[in-house]
Amino acid sequence: MQVALLLLIALITRGALFGNPLVHSDEGFYLLVGDRILHGAWPFVDIFDRKPVGLFLIFAAIRLVGGDGILLYQLAATLCATATAFLATRIARRFCSPDAAVAGGLCYLVWLVVFDGGGGQASVWYSLPMAGAGLLAIDGIRERRRLSRRGAAAMLLVGIAMQIKYTAMFEGVFFALALLRAGWLAGRPLPRIARDAVLWIMLALLPTAIALAVYMVAGHGEAFVFANFLSIFGQGDPDTAATNAVKLAEAMVLAAPLVWLAVRGGWRAWPALEWTAVALIAVLMMGTAEQHYFIPVMLPLSIAAAAGLDGCGDRRGGGRGFARRRCIAILSIGLALAAVVTTLRIRQRGTAAQAATLAGLVGDRPAGCVFGFNSEPILYYLTRSCLPTRYIFRSHLGQTSEVHGIDVDPVTETARILSHDPGVIVIRTPKPTTNPATQALVMRAVADRYRLVGTVRIGKLPQYVYRLRRDRP
Repeated sequence: MQVALLLLIALITRGALFGNPLVHSDEGFYLLVGDRILHGAWPFVDIFDRKPVGLFLIFAAIRLVGGDGILLYQLAATLCATATAFLATRIARRFCSPDAAVAGGLCYLVWLVVFDGGGGQASVWYSLPMAGAGLLAIDGIRERRRLSRRGAAAMLLVGIAMQIKYTAMFEGVFFALALLRAGWLAGRPLPRIARDAVLWIMLALLPTAIALAVYMVAGHGEAFVFANFLSIFGQGDPDTAATNAVKLAEAMVLAAPLVWLAVRGGWRAWPALEWTAVALIAVLMMGTAEQHYFIPVMLPLSIAAAAGLDGCGDRRGGGRGFARRRCIAILSIGLALAAVVTTLRIRQRGTAAQAATLAGLVGDRPAGCVFGFNSEPILYYLTRSCLPTRYIFRSHLGQTSEVHGIDVDPVTETARILSHDPGVIVIRTPKPTTNPATQALVMRAVADRYRLVGTVRIGKLPQYVYRLRRDRP
């Protein structure tokens, strides 16, 4: 019954996005890479990105099912979010009543959408193994029993999560340290604690080590190391400090109802509160405050918030149990927020109909490849176009933040692409963060050798489709 309720809320909150390929440019790119893996492409080698290969393998597995890849990945993400919410209720049950625990799981699903997790963002997938690791760790911390086994299983799950998004490492370190401390308080000898620590580190690193070994055997070890561990140090922040401050303030406002509940719950859910703090620190360390970056915070925060839905967390409640009216009020606020932000995001990013119109202008399998400059990566998937470069995510060649973040000069690579005369060039209206040098090259090329065949508004910004002139001198 609980699972059915969680699934129902997940479908209700996410249903408006089903079938829309423009939910977010990130997950459209993940789907494209997963699809091209099945055609022999190697992430980091044939298509550049910084996300771990495990994330792309998830989307490749979804594509193996066949059918509508866009709808299927969104349905798979819905099931993943539901499973994560169920584990959240299991964790919350350690601190509060069954009804409050279920309400915590519902809060997770609702605020997941509020924070731009209504599709298949990386954090949606990695939160499932992290929830499993959190359940094992919190049980170990509370009971101080079977610490070696629980810690080993938790760290292996953390390692799997790290192959979906590397920031899982911060939460994993918190779990490990908390379990080691629990062992110390339980009177375990130092040599045994040290052995556990070494084993847990090895298990957490095992999935990444396996991925690296596969790439090294294939002769792609250098590409793997650069993409996964080095390139991020050259990446710039696309937003100013003022912009990030505004986004952080927005996130605080959106999360305020859950924070209020967590505060009312007091210290009964203290491991979840510490987990929340660590997840938040990990977000702030990334230096950007995009809403979907806060998705990992929503899992422990929802668990902590569940404690605030019990009367025992309310001085006026006198320990009388589940605060049903408070729960209804909070969930109503969350559902309203989810509906508003979903509507605004669709208006800003575009609809399935707009994506279909753009793909129709380009055509199926266009001759000479598509070159999408600052356009949507999913366009390559929709048109089944060949790839003119390994740098197809729109920021890699089109944004100033990537001038030093990839292993090639963006101007040189853009000039190389244009020298091969792509059959179609799609250009999104520039933003303040657009790279002016590469933008100038593309605009010069379309003026010299291309004709405009149509303009499509994708969300708030027009995109222009140019086709190579065959009658040019």
